[in-house]
Amino acid sequence: METKHVHVALKEWEKEPIRIFVGTSEYEDNWIERILVYSIHSNTNRKVEFTFMRPSMFPDWNTTGWGTPFTCFRYAIPELCNFKGRAIYMDGDQMNFRDISALWETDLEDCAFGMCFDTLNKNPKEFEGTEYERGWFSDSVILMDCEKAQQYIEPIEEIAKCEWGYKNVFSKAINSPYPEKTKGIIKRIDARWNSFDGCVTDDPCEDRNTQKWYDIDDIWHLHFTSLSSQPWHPKYSPHGKSPYKRKEIVQLLWETAYKVQDIVDI
Repeated sequence: METKHVHVALKEWEKEPIRIFVGTSEYEDNWIERILVYSIHSNTNRKVEFTFMRPSMFPDWNTTGWGTPFTCFRYAIPELCNFKGRAIYMDGDQMNFRDISALWETDLEDCAFGMCFDTLNKNPKEFEGTEYERGWFSDSVILMDCEKAQQYIEPIEEIAKCEWGYKNVFSKAINSPYPEKTKGIIKRIDARWNSFDGCVTDDPCEDRNTQKWYDIDDIWHLHFTSLSSQPWHPKYSPHGKSPYKRKEIVQLLWETAYKVQDIVDI
């Protein structure tokens, strides 16, 4: 019996290199940046293009109230991509454990964004005491359809001058904090793509101390979210130094750091 081969036309983003935009500081996070890049390249055969979103790339932006030197740069990505194709955003304080092409190729089901849910995300004060006090999608890893994202994000010149950061403006545009109103806007992706210090972020619980942990082999992409315990301890962080809770993760981090110690420029 003759086998028929069906040829499916690839979408443009499937032909392109994987575009990753990394929110980071000017120089304080260079150590973890190298580890992030090395870990992503170690787990994929796909071509990856990195853009490091540093303060010098966005002069004259109003950064009043930002928690990091790069907090709102992520919202510029769709316009930087000319509203074409896909892009992945991630904070610089992360480490990869699974082929990033699996995230890149996620079926967004015509949504503009793919994001992981965080049960403990604290929503604005107006929702205190309601069922929406906590719980929303984390924007520290985002898969974007840049064309569809345009309708939810204002032009760069508006984002740049936004008082006290653009995060709340964007959150309202995508119907925060009502997850039931995000159909067609946000595709909920597996929480293992943005595991906070090894935690299961979509696990219903009271606080991070009672949240379930993934075994290290089950983490796809790790986010070092606790600023006080980040081993490189960036100088812009006002938090006191504390030990990292997951010793096996720290050991793997240092083993990877040893492998990339000779990498000077990324």
